[in-house]
Amino acid sequence: MSYSHAQEDPSLDEPASGQAALLSFISRSSLSTSQEDDALLPARDDEFEPHSIPSLPSHHPSTTLTFRQDAELRDPVLHNSFLGMSELNDHAVRRSRMQEQLGHAHEFKTPSFSDSLPVATPSYSDSLPLASSSFDSEQTVTLPTEINNKSRFRSFIDRINRRQWSFLSDEVHGTITYNKEDISLYHFVETFKEEFSHRSYTQMEIVTLIAGTPEEEEPVAARLKVKDLTVQGPYTSSSHRKPTEYTRHMFVYFVDEKISEIQDIVDGAEKRRQSPNIVPVPNFRPPPPPSSIDLRQFYDDYIACINGKTLQQDLHQYCKETVVWNGAEMALNHYGQLMENALDAIAGLRFVPRTVLIDEAKQQIAVRIEFSGLPIKPLCGATPNGRRVHFAEHAFYWLEHGKISHVLTIVDWEDFKSQLDY
Repeated sequence: MSYSHAQEDPSLDEPASGQAALLSFISRSSLSTSQEDDALLPARDDEFEPHSIPSLPSHHPSTTLTFRQDAELRDPVLHNSFLGMSELNDHAVRRSRMQEQLGHAHEFKTPSFSDSLPVATPSYSDSLPLASSSFDSEQTVTLPTEINNKSRFRSFIDRINRRQWSFLSDEVHGTITYNKEDISLYHFVETFKEEFSHRSYTQMEIVTLIAGTPEEEEPVAARLKVKDLTVQGPYTSSSHRKPTEYTRHMFVYFVDEKISEIQDIVDGAEKRRQSPNIVPVPNFRPPPPPSSIDLRQFYDDYIACINGKTLQQDLHQYCKETVVWNGAEMALNHYGQLMENALDAIAGLRFVPRTVLIDEAKQQIAVRIEFSGLPIKPLCGATPNGRRVHFAEHAFYWLEHGKISHVLTIVDWEDFKSQLDY
């Protein structure tokens, strides 16, 4: 195949010795057009990837370098591969250095994640020949306008869904606190690999997400839907697979822009029931009240009402007459009875909010509540054994007209029972 060449700069005919070495390296590492996609995709941890897992959007766009055989140094084509954020800048810096050695540094600017404009492929048609290939059409990648802990958490979930275990180090520290235990990233990955094996169909979907303030290091609270396909009867290639869903609530904490702690509570009862659908979040929300209340102070007062055991007298100040609790609509006195039962069964029980996250616009509160006390009566199928217990609850509240209307909560009853079983 022949190509028409533009007028070439005579200065390029005799490259300097340093340039010649670089051009020789690029020429040796050139890829044919038909090989570019496969050769430049990041390596996967597992050879098998089930075709049934749906393709999910990458939350952190990145780039790969593509060199053509017909030119010494061509502009890289931007692809939506699933490399982490650091790889984008790494590739950009390497490319900038190569172009600087060839005298083209002024034609390239390292992209910044603060840029909101798309990054397009620059043209070098005035000095280098053009090839006719499927990659010649211009492609752009829109970089996120802001990288925050919400986007980091989304990327973390995306990595797990794609089974990209080796990339989790982009999002997570080498040592992490997971459910009150300090473990290495390796052991954390092995824990999740058991649930999200490369041959499973398990996927996580973020249902609702709230982030804290910069003063709080922006912790994140998420309600997650875990979707799976459960095989009915003996496993064969033609076995019927039943779609199931269960819920998990995560509170995630960050240090130096990486995850340092995860408190993760799974709804074990819902998982064992193999429910076809989880309880959805409220979909219709009335606008906030004209004079917005201080939601943090509101929640502090609500907890003081519980700990002070004044639910019968004061609960109506904080909740509507009917509260939808985990999908079940119940009268206010019935909702209050849930908390009174726990206070009655565990001596000295205190509701201690460790993390309270507020979304004023959605009139939404996410809370990690930590409990401690001495069980004196059977509760949730567990019998007291004289030992104190420490366990937690992750709750999401929605308000209407300044009062709680919906609650979605998971109490870590598995942890509670395990402390009474020995």
